[in-house]
Amino acid sequence: MQIIMIYKYFTALLILSGFIYQNLEAQEKWTLQKCIEYAHSNNISIKRQKLNTQYSQNELNKAKLSLLPGVNAQSSYTVNFGRNEITIDSLTYIRELTTHRMDIGARATLPLFEGFSRENTIRKNKYDLLSANEIVQKTKNDISLQIAAYYMQILFDKELLNIAIEQQELTKLQTEKTKKLVDAGSLAMGSYLEIKSQLTKEALSVTQQENNLMISKLNLAQLLDLEDVISFDIVTPDINVIIKQKKVNPDSIYNIAITTLPQIKSSEHNLISAEYQLKTTKGALYPSLSLIAGISSWDENTSFSGLDFSKNLSNNRRSYVGATLSIPIFNGLSAQLNVKNAQLSVNDAAYKLQEEKLLLKKEIQQAYADALAAYKKYISSNEAVKSYEESFRYTEKKFSVGLVTSIEYNTAKNDFTKAQSDLLQSKYEYILRNKILDFYKGIPISL
Repeated sequence: MQIIMIYKYFTALLILSGFIYQNLEAQEKWTLQKCIEYAHSNNISIKRQKLNTQYSQNELNKAKLSLLPGVNAQSSYTVNFGRNEITIDSLTYIRELTTHRMDIGARATLPLFEGFSRENTIRKNKYDLLSANEIVQKTKNDISLQIAAYYMQILFDKELLNIAIEQQELTKLQTEKTKKLVDAGSLAMGSYLEIKSQLTKEALSVTQQENNLMISKLNLAQLLDLEDVISFDIVTPDINVIIKQKKVNPDSIYNIAITTLPQIKSSEHNLISAEYQLKTTKGALYPSLSLIAGISSWDENTSFSGLDFSKNLSNNRRSYVGATLSIPIFNGLSAQLNVKNAQLSVNDAAYKLQEEKLLLKKEIQQAYADALAAYKKYISSNEAVKSYEESFRYTEKKFSVGLVTSIEYNTAKNDFTKAQSDLLQSKYEYILRNKILDFYKGIPISL
């Protein structure tokens, strides 16, 4: 009996431990790095781009294997119906004759020269694969930037919620003090009602900010394609931000980005691929030479059951070796037009590369301007907070002794709260803009 009780006790303990562990797992908070790594492994867009990479790899393998000889086996069975004239003892007879014939053979073809079309196709597919790999990396970069922006929004909403809660608690204290002053006859009842109304507004503000935080978490969880979006939460890192204007310029960042970002590399690979496609197309203008070899055998009889192919395989066997030379003379100018179209593709790829570089330069210029504006906004917001805080503290002291009305107190308090909100917004905007600049310089996104 004791053994059974002990067994039940340990079983219950294990079940309880598992339940607690599952709850802890469900409440595990995500770091920015974990979010990015999870997205890189599970995002559907990235998975689809990887399929394109596999397709390009298969095309490259197919092009390489095309250099090997092509070997094909064939077999045919034919029934012939007709008349046959035969002479026996100087007499001529005509008879109906049906014959059965079976042929079997194998043929090998080895291209020796096709204007280097196959070799150039291999080179083209090699650069197509490189381009596909860069597109995968670009997709990862785009997802990482989106995650960083959503992550920053959650941090911003968390701090705004803390400010809203602090302001609500402060107003609660002032409401209690005002009630005492009203009871003592130092203030009119209207002051109490006004401060109580302000407390109600701030309770609503806390609720709204809680909703904003919940939506921000939901946005990031949905971006990650998580099934459990309710319990999702992130780690709040200890961000020691040193706000200072970085001594960089867009041109220096652009010179780094143009050599590192995958969209530029992809366009460069596409241009080289188009150039090799042009060479491949020009190969159709040249003569082609192939080596051929084969072996075949046949058997024929007046009845299907009379066919003895195994017996006649060696008797009727024939082998051959030869070469095939094909010289293009006139093909409706299709080869020449294909060359012209391939040249247009080269020109388009060159324009695409130029377009990508111009777009990148504009993005960096905009990112630099945004970072500079965020820096200036943070400096002014920081000064505003100091000013409004000093004004609010002074108004708070005067309100505590009944020298100012609750309206004046609430106005000063709201101005201070808005200044704090503006400072938070400029702070996280500054962090995000500088992370984007670092990204263009090849620095991974992290907090």
